[in-house]
Amino acid sequence: MGKYSFVLSDTLYKQYYLFKEHQDYDKDIIMHLLKFRCGEFLTNTKQLDDIGIGESVSKELYNSLKYARLTTQTLEELAGKTDYKLILCNDRTDYPYVNIMSDKISCNITGCFYRNIPRDKAVLHIKALCREAKMICLYDQYLNRSTDALKLILPNKKVELIYHSKHLDMNDIADLQKYNSLWTFISNDSLLTHHDRYVVIDNRMEIILSSGFKYLESTMKELTYVIRPIQENRLIMQK
Repeated sequence: MGKYSFVLSDTLYKQYYLFKEHQDYDKDIIMHLLKFRCGEFLTNTKQLDDIGIGESVSKELYNSLKYARLTTQTLEELAGKTDYKLILCNDRTDYPYVNIMSDKISCNITGCFYRNIPRDKAVLHIKALCREAKMICLYDQYLNRSTDALKLILPNKKVELIYHSKHLDMNDIADLQKYNSLWTFISNDSLLTHHDRYVVIDNRMEIILSSGFKYLESTMKELTYVIRPIQENRLIMQK
């Protein structure tokens, strides 16, 4: 990866400057912005001047930008010089802009395990996320082949488990309830059809599994999982 991750809109760069200088800044904006902090933010002298801090930043920074010919480029041109080719903002969602407050492109926790790499850490992480759950929605068209993986991640407590009737049969459920009698299985065939596999915890946290539950306990294929907070369970059709 290169040196720069993103470009910031004028509003965000001004708030980021105030934050670094320990001045009065918008806490909500900074809270969301810092989730994306994975490298330096790229700017130029024009942006610094436009937001009124060209004379306030260090001469070393200002002169280094001039030396690197980062002077009059538009934000879109600057974004092309970054790793992710995006401009973070709080008011637009058209590419290359990403609204840090709410956007289809977001910054989430991701785990990536290549083939033949043990999945212990992924299992322990997902198990911890499920530990206090009262309801867990499980979605995988091959869930019936993944009952061993479910035994690894589901909590040892009373919990409602929502599933599609085509994904688990009565023999699978009997086996799982024999393993843990506290689990209650509730069939819901209104679950919408999806390609990916999901764990939705109390309708507030969503875990997306790239290659299925089975590969939490098998290392034959690579596995990536993404964790993100949600406002509603999008697997179930909302009335």
